[in-house]
Amino acid sequence: MAEFKYTPDEVKVHSEGAIARLCSAFQSHEAGIPEWLKNSSDEYARRGTESPSRIVVLFFASRSRKLEASISCLDFGGMNSTAIEERFRIWGDPYAARSEGRSKGVQGGHGNGGKCYMTQMFRDHAVIHTVSDSKGCKYGVAAGSVAFGYVPDASIGKGFDVLSLEDELERALQTIGLTASVLPRVSREALASASGFTLVSGVAPRGYEKRIPVKRLVESICEDPQMVETLSACRVFVVDNGKPWNNGKALTLPVIEPKEGYKDERRIEIPSRLVDPATNDEVSTTSEGKTHRGDLILRTSARNMSYKKRTARHVVTFRFANWFLGFVPVSELDITSSYANFVYGECHLDSLEPFKMNDRTRLARGPLTRAVEEFIAREIQRLTQEMEQRDKRHYDKEERNALSEMNAALDRWKNQFLVELVSTCRIKR
Repeated sequence: MAEFKYTPDEVKVHSEGAIARLCSAFQSHEAGIPEWLKNSSDEYARRGTESPSRIVVLFFASRSRKLEASISCLDFGGMNSTAIEERFRIWGDPYAARSEGRSKGVQGGHGNGGKCYMTQMFRDHAVIHTVSDSKGCKYGVAAGSVAFGYVPDASIGKGFDVLSLEDELERALQTIGLTASVLPRVSREALASASGFTLVSGVAPRGYEKRIPVKRLVESICEDPQMVETLSACRVFVVDNGKPWNNGKALTLPVIEPKEGYKDERRIEIPSRLVDPATNDEVSTTSEGKTHRGDLILRTSARNMSYKKRTARHVVTFRFANWFLGFVPVSELDITSSYANFVYGECHLDSLEPFKMNDRTRLARGPLTRAVEEFIAREIQRLTQEMEQRDKRHYDKEERNALSEMNAALDRWKNQFLVELVSTCRIKR
């Protein structure tokens, strides 16, 4: 084939239009808050922070006479100006989350979600107040803009000296009407051993002019499939108007007890080739040998997962190495068994990484994703059939035992009359 020759033009992008497109999936507080929490979790993972010290505090503050309402997220990691300029401020960077430090446990993204939430869902402004190794930065954005900058400018808000981490955090919290006294005890302990912190705040949250529905937002966080990793890796606390939420206890994921007889997870190797159900063509699951074969891990639940509080976990999540790619609800797979309501799992397949969408929910549609989802449905169907057969044998045994007990009871009832009849006959004789 002859080489194609042409003179390429300079690539031009309408920045604001492109960013608006990137941010289309983050136009709610329910979608935005998990992004902040994930970013905190990723920062801890990059630093290799031990799990007990991975503390995140989510603040909700209602409007007062002096201050607008605000939503804020605090962690004890911290960023310097280099991290801000070379990582945070870049839109659409697929390597933003893993550009430096360790990568184990980093969930990753495209460097958009947290910034999208800051630019779209606050009527006044959003700002990051951060300290790392005795240097502080204030970096933010005004409502209606996508252009971030130092506050009030680089000469003041970039790399200023911080003599006391505790005092600087106090000043940062005062901007949202709070003091360090409202912090959970464990977070104060984390601060004592930390070399920095990051407080990201959004002022005047859109849609919450009268009040912030804290209960609903907290529930949405715990029900978000993407929060499983964060809530497992970090202790997330909530402070509502200066008072600890849930008696000061960290948010937790409900424990999913396995179905009886299926305590161990089921790991299934994904074939190197699958069939696309739409075309009947074979597709490679290893990018023609360039990536490893993956695994499907299926787990069971003792309780029906189709109920509202469990639907967020009733999914099969897709992962590339340690990265969360997306998920598919089990209820949307082609499975003809009510026992599917008791199954969830994970699919680890590197070749799915290019199909990750900006909001990390569903994967982009294509031959590979269709083939993989059909494979998952088929394996769940096989597992549900085993579960049905096992329960049928169990119920049949129970029915036989119940019938045996019934017959025994009838025998005892019958025998008492036989005894009386025999006794009567003896007396007459």
